[in-house]
Amino acid sequence: MSNMPLIIVRIPKKIAKQWILRHERDGLDEYKISIFLKLHYELQNYEVTSENLLLFNMHFQKRGGQPMKASLWVRERKIDDVVELILIRAHTESLR
Repeated sequence: MSNMPLIIVRIPKKIAKQWILRHERDGLDEYKISIFLKLHYELQNYEVTSENLLLFNMHFQKRGGQPMKASLWVRERKIDDVVELILIRAHTESLR
């Protein structure tokens, strides 16, 4: 197995208090978003934007079953064998 770096996900308070708080009742929370970002980063399942940010697309269901997509823009910072993923902005949209 290759030597995987330690991956740390940081969610700034502004995003946590505004965006995540608005979507918590739909099943999104900091823990789920952190796990999603770590896993998809390891799988290299993201796009690199023209701003040099990583764009992750997370699908989830609102309470009541409505399919949704969350777009998560993340800044990647590598320090030795540690990777810090910082959530910069997020947006959700209905898939119906």
